[in-house]
Amino acid sequence: MNYRRRQRARHIRAFDANYHQYGISGTQLSGGRISGYEQNTKLIGRNWIAEAEEMLRTDPIVFRCWHLLRQTLLSATWRFEPGIEDDPTAEIYADYANECFGFDGYSGQMSLSFEEQLSYLLQFIPIGYRYAEEIYKSGKDKNGNPRIWLCKFADREPSSHDRWLSRDGQILDGVIQIMNNVKVKPEPIPANKLLLLTFNKTGSNFEGMGMLRPAWFFWRTKQNTSTMMSIGVDRWAIPTPRVTVDRSVAEMQGLSDGDIDSMIDDAEAQAAAFVAGEQAYLIENAAVKFDSYGVQPAQAAGPLEVIKECDNQISQAFFAQFSNLGISDTGARSVGEIHLSVFRRLAINLCDLVAGQINGPDRAGGGTIGRLIRFNFGEDDASKLPRLVHQGLDNDTLADSFEKLEPLVRGGILTPDDNLERSIRGKLGIGELPEMAERSPFERSVVSNPRLQSGNYQSALLAEQLIMRKKRNNNE
Repeated sequence: MNYRRRQRARHIRAFDANYHQYGISGTQLSGGRISGYEQNTKLIGRNWIAEAEEMLRTDPIVFRCWHLLRQTLLSATWRFEPGIEDDPTAEIYADYANECFGFDGYSGQMSLSFEEQLSYLLQFIPIGYRYAEEIYKSGKDKNGNPRIWLCKFADREPSSHDRWLSRDGQILDGVIQIMNNVKVKPEPIPANKLLLLTFNKTGSNFEGMGMLRPAWFFWRTKQNTSTMMSIGVDRWAIPTPRVTVDRSVAEMQGLSDGDIDSMIDDAEAQAAAFVAGEQAYLIENAAVKFDSYGVQPAQAAGPLEVIKECDNQISQAFFAQFSNLGISDTGARSVGEIHLSVFRRLAINLCDLVAGQINGPDRAGGGTIGRLIRFNFGEDDASKLPRLVHQGLDNDTLADSFEKLEPLVRGGILTPDDNLERSIRGKLGIGELPEMAERSPFERSVVSNPRLQSGNYQSALLAEQLIMRKKRNNNE
């Protein structure tokens, strides 16, 4: 039998851009509610918000980890830079943005400082999402020109969120809140008036997944273990009294059965009064004595180990393992520095996420600066829009590099010339290198090495200075 070999179709080259969209995001967005991600019904929608807020309020480890991360993020300094360097229009846009947000020496036009607003906007990290409504106002700038300003990012609590608005189930059109206050009925907030911050967003999942979600199981286990341990401690805090009767002693003393029964009844009454706190002592005799039952001096050791491991897992969810060093008997500074470096990188990426949502052209849930520039200056090239940047969270690479400069210069790998000094001055922000302070590499070597400051080297240095002065005069 002859089989006809099927020929595989060759890939068709695309000579023109195909603007048609074929696929979908895959997110299940029905009736304004996202489903299909979370399998635990107790952790969906406002149920998850209530659970996450309880974790932040009641657990000291959760609070510590989140407080460390939030304070690290709030320590960053912010400013707007021109989208294009040395472009007059871009510099005007950046100056307006800095005046609006209160950066770069300006007092700001917003009713709240950006750092104060950032304190609640950052709550999207542990919970998963948070959005704020942009409130605008009109006023004059420093030159007396009428401008439209951003008054504030008005916080909208996730606990008041009802559903997402989307006509196609892909792109966000707005949000609807529940009516918590009977006096004020919230209106739908359009997406182009929102700043939506989402952590671990995929597809059209506007709710994302917060840092608390992976830690929830260990938090719940910790709560249950703590409750059971507390019950056990309360149960065994006062040992159960036990009445013991020595019949041989009773016979030696000639006590009858009625006397022994009377002593046992008296001992029972004393034990009951002792457990109830009505009596602080016990009276016993040679025949009837008291003992304790069920004494467990180390009944909390097992639960405490479980709680300790849960605390460790919670710290790992926030990349804050270094905060556990010093609590246990193990740990090293080098390990802590590695953990701190990873934690710092996380903080930098989170600040980049916030800046990315504020930056860029007007879009659903983002592009605040693009809207403000369009309101005040009209449509323009998006590349000229100001860029919100942050500083202060990265390691001081300049200070670290100073330790490596000297061996590189001694080894002849790096030449200490004027260009290197100009670069260092630029990093330090101490001004330009004056012309009279320019020196040749030979002059710098003599100054930095005392052994070269002998008579012969001094003569060579003088000749070098004369040659440099002559070259400078010829250039003039």
